[in-house]
Amino acid sequence: MQAVLPQLALPTPLLIFVSIMLSGLALYQERRRIEALQSRRIYKAVVEALPDCLNVKDLDGRFIAANPATAALMHATDAKALIGKTDFDFYSQETAREFREDELAILAAGVPSTIEQRLHHEDGTNGWLSTLKAPLRDQTGTIVGLITHNRDITTRRQLEDELAESRVRLADALTHMADGLVMFDRDGKLVLSNAQYIAMFPQTADIRVPGADYRDILRVSAARGEQIVPPDGVEDWIGAIVASRKLSSNRQEVWLADGRWLDVRTRPTGDGGSLSVYSDITDAKHVEAELLAANEKLHLLASRDGLTELLTRRAFDEALACEFARGKRNTTPLSLLIIDVDWFKRFNDHYGHPAGDECLRAVSGCIKAAARRPADAAARYGGEEFALILPETDARGAFVIAENLRTGVRDIKLAHAGSEKGIVTVSIGVGTFDPGSSSIEVADLLRRADEALYGAKVAGRDRVHGWRPHLSEHHSAGARRRQ
Repeated sequence: MQAVLPQLALPTPLLIFVSIMLSGLALYQERRRIEALQSRRIYKAVVEALPDCLNVKDLDGRFIAANPATAALMHATDAKALIGKTDFDFYSQETAREFREDELAILAAGVPSTIEQRLHHEDGTNGWLSTLKAPLRDQTGTIVGLITHNRDITTRRQLEDELAESRVRLADALTHMADGLVMFDRDGKLVLSNAQYIAMFPQTADIRVPGADYRDILRVSAARGEQIVPPDGVEDWIGAIVASRKLSSNRQEVWLADGRWLDVRTRPTGDGGSLSVYSDITDAKHVEAELLAANEKLHLLASRDGLTELLTRRAFDEALACEFARGKRNTTPLSLLIIDVDWFKRFNDHYGHPAGDECLRAVSGCIKAAARRPADAAARYGGEEFALILPETDARGAFVIAENLRTGVRDIKLAHAGSEKGIVTVSIGVGTFDPGSSSIEVADLLRRADEALYGAKVAGRDRVHGWRPHLSEHHSAGARRRQ
């Protein structure tokens, strides 16, 4: 017999419930879709209405998204005209190259950064931008582009310049700033302040309210350790600050105990009170310190030879031109030594390049010892050649220094199998500019020292020669063979 399976019949209320649930889920999903579309429309409208520029570029600097403000800034017909283009299509080569260098630096660092950029349009108009650049990352965290927010700060820069030169009323500039603002009346009572001002002083925010006395605010700030003040002169410190608010032009930088820096610009008001603008310049201070350190390091790297730590050829040229001009101006002599390591190629061939480097370091040490005065400048002139600038030194004095240097190199007794001397030696040429007897140029001084060096080498090396006019008949500085 066949088994009869019972037919399952769901209760009607359950069917209705399930139907309602499915319908509700569908309606919920549809509502979410509509809300998402609406959010996208809102975000798009907000971006397009922004007065500031907002755009996105790929890794090659091509625009992939931009709002109308960006198009207006770049003098493009509309935002669509920017897509697929780069800054080189709208700015001068110099401006576009500077913008691209900023972008590459942000991409390399991988962190957002705010910078100020100078703007030059092809039509000759200029401006300033405060630019926030942030890497754009995909879902895996890989950087795929760059988000840029530009704010035109040309007006702000112009206003700051004007305020530094004249006594314009601060009220004319308030609408152009988003910094902390505070106003005190003639009795020192707080009349008006904005949220940014209160936020800058979290430890005393509770007392920076209308009616508070400025002296009391400063006392509490000092007591709570908010500001750095003299331990035994709080009242004098307060008195000096209050008095400074009456000055027609007052600008101070305030260092808070938490490490922040505030730039405070104060102007008196017509009723005897004062109005102050507070700007947080902490980031600028940090950047300034970093830039100073970086510039110092770059200058050192650019002006010092990596092997000998003497001046590079470029730095030598600058130093010689400067000292030559000073000598002509002050009618003081200037001498130049050009030093060549004798048979250095043979030394390298016999002992190898590492030993050759050590030889050059040893010789450069002797040259440094000869450059005793602060104004003396020693340089690696090229390869195994060195130069020593001797300001306010005549030919006789330069010859003495050169001879001491030559002897000093011999005294290190560095073996040299390729030289008939058996040790490392140097040949030195001396050239002198004497404003009292002749008028020459920098190139002439170089030529004289170079020709004198040639004479020392021809005479057997390991010697010092001064320049003699007849040498120029037999030798050209550009044709001398180095060994």
